[in-house]
Amino acid sequence: MIRRITLVCLLFLTSILSTLSQEVEQVVSKVVEGSHVSDMLIPLSDMQLLAVQNSPLLKFYNADIIISELKIKAEKRNWMTTLGFEASAKYGLFDNLLITEDLNTESTTSSTEQTRYSVGLTLKIPLNTVADRTNVKQAKAELEKFRYQKENSIKELRQLVIVQYNNVLKSYTSVEVRNKSLGVLKMHLSSVEKDFVNGKINIAEYSRVNDIKMNAELEFEKVKIELLTAIQILSEIVGKPVITKN
Repeated sequence: MIRRITLVCLLFLTSILSTLSQEVEQVVSKVVEGSHVSDMLIPLSDMQLLAVQNSPLLKFYNADIIISELKIKAEKRNWMTTLGFEASAKYGLFDNLLITEDLNTESTTSSTEQTRYSVGLTLKIPLNTVADRTNVKQAKAELEKFRYQKENSIKELRQLVIVQYNNVLKSYTSVEVRNKSLGVLKMHLSSVEKDFVNGKINIAEYSRVNDIKMNAELEFEKVKIELLTAIQILSEIVGKPVITKN
């Protein structure tokens, strides 16, 4: 059963990657035809937002922050158990001592029925509870650390999206330049072929121009692959395909 589920997941992921690869190749083809790559990608600000939402590292920090917050609440709750409130009421006969200021008069006692109330606040502080207060401070410090780490990771991730987006633009420029250069060489080779057929140039010159054209084709394929790779890496950073559904 587990193997079957794993196989289904692998087939699903393979299908997604295949679809993404096809979409990227279509973008490269459109670039070769003259389209600008930025017109086929989602806006940069949206990429940064998606990258933050989909980042596994940021989700990890969020979990650490939640755990730290719960730890602080638990430590505070333990501290509150050291405080207590007591109240009582008693009814019965109580002896009262009566003292007068007259000379030669002795003090006397009397018994009367009374209701007496008492209210008190107790505070019990075991030695280990003092250490618990230190744990609260430590938990708060850890919480601040995780928050700073998350903030720093968000900043770095947004910068990484910008860098990779510019790598896509740089690769696009390379494709555009190489495509134009290859077009010129193909026209030149066509003219050279006519001159070779008409006997105006020898085989060596024809071979030289043909080698230049073949090298240009090779370089053109390399920059197309670089553009395809740059878009795929950008999609990985963002956490979803960056190509618009136009």
